[in-house]
Amino acid sequence: MSQKSTKSDTTKSNWPLVVLTSSIMGICFGVSFYKSHVYEPQIIRGQFLFQRFVMLKVFFGAMGIGALIFSALSSMKARAFDQVRTLWRPTSLTRSWTSGPVLGGVLLGMGMSLSGACPGMVWIALGTGTSNSLLTIAGGVLGASAYGVYADAIQEKLLNRGPMGPCSQVYADEAMRKSSTMLTFILGMVCLGGCALLETLVPWKTELPNRLSEALSEPMCEFGSPEFSFFECPAWPPSIAGMLLGALQLPGVVFVGNVLGSATAFQILSSLCLAPLGLSSKYVRIFATPNPLAWFQLPYVGVASVIAHLLAGKSGDLKGAIGVDEMQAFLGGFVLIFGSRLAGGCTSGHGLSGCAMLMTQSWIAVPSMFAG
Repeated sequence: MSQKSTKSDTTKSNWPLVVLTSSIMGICFGVSFYKSHVYEPQIIRGQFLFQRFVMLKVFFGAMGIGALIFSALSSMKARAFDQVRTLWRPTSLTRSWTSGPVLGGVLLGMGMSLSGACPGMVWIALGTGTSNSLLTIAGGVLGASAYGVYADAIQEKLLNRGPMGPCSQVYADEAMRKSSTMLTFILGMVCLGGCALLETLVPWKTELPNRLSEALSEPMCEFGSPEFSFFECPAWPPSIAGMLLGALQLPGVVFVGNVLGSATAFQILSSLCLAPLGLSSKYVRIFATPNPLAWFQLPYVGVASVIAHLLAGKSGDLKGAIGVDEMQAFLGGFVLIFGSRLAGGCTSGHGLSGCAMLMTQSWIAVPSMFAG
């Protein structure tokens, strides 16, 4: 979300409802990412090399369900859906397509490859005790701090320069002059079809870490059988976990007034650190000011981290995932958050929400991430 988008009127927002909703969403977020094991550095790196497809399965599942929810909301809760899309318009209109989604997306992808994390998954990694995940978070807060301090200069000298290109049309349905209800429905079905295809071509158990092999061979992990246990099995098919994540778009839009995202949590934390030090730019002051449309991400990622810790403990899997080394973790965290701020979104904001909302910028940013 851009600095301008956080200025939306919040007087009608119900803080207790937002905190409660985002906390419940955080529970589901923690369950989804832990059970899919998509947070593990080697799985993330494997996706960038197209050697593992756990991440893509989760994304297809989440985007598919999210797009179908947006399709329904666009006709049944049109006002709420339109308000969210309006909230995100400045993200596209305040950056050229080359300096924003392309350059920012490439940097975000580089940061993910280095750290083996993304702005949302790193909180699950922290909860499960993945080594050096705290360094990735520290690097991310520093990256957000650097962006916040120099935000005005970055906007003037980089984001405002260059062509708007395809981003001049914020949403694909507007550019195509087609119904968003129809296009999001088609997108949702295509993504779910992609899930089915990937799960068929690459069986889910073959992609998970070897340390889970013994548990996955037990009847409680035979998905589709009466013995399968969603609670006891330490892993789920990634597509199913992704669908749970995508379903969170419904309470997000209806009760919070925003869609899924996680990088803004870093900007808020960094702004709260910078403001008392006198390093308070206009951008920093905006994010340091309580606003439920942005601050909902704090309980969302915080609760998710706690849930991941509890699930890993229950499965005897605390500190099971192996992280990257200290330098890669810290530097990767810096680059991925700085890149996400430049791009106007992260893997969740662009990859799950923006693409499902048909945001043109997001369909540029996501391929750029993989190019990084």
